[in-house]
Amino acid sequence: MSRLFAGTPFDKPPTCPNCGQPQPACRCQKLPQKKKMSAPNRLDSGLVLTHKNAQPPADQTARIRTEKRKGNRVVTVITGLEHVGNDLPSLCTELKQSLGTGGSVQARTIELQGDIAEKVAHILEVDKGYKIRLG
Repeated sequence: MSRLFAGTPFDKPPTCPNCGQPQPACRCQKLPQKKKMSAPNRLDSGLVLTHKNAQPPADQTARIRTEKRKGNRVVTVITGLEHVGNDLPSLCTELKQSLGTGGSVQARTIELQGDIAEKVAHILEVDKGYKIRLG
């Protein structure tokens, strides 16, 4: 007896999540394994381009500004980055980890908590190679 209620009226054998039948009686087909993606395109500088029409960071201009939200909260907003050419969620994660702050990706913008526009500009310009426009 391996199940908790085995041998009692509350005993329910495990069922298939697709058809609802007990697992020994299930006739569902197992899904094939997903194919692995091929290696992404790499530039000589080691940067990864995820789309064939993507521009490298040196050709893109990141616009950084601060906005004041309700409750006197300040948010740093990064716009102007090509969504196809950049992995915005991973860029946001890197910025959050290096700056020790919270943030998220909203459509084609990255929002970071706090007035940290100068620090973000330094990281994007020096470490990542983007052109910067503060404003």
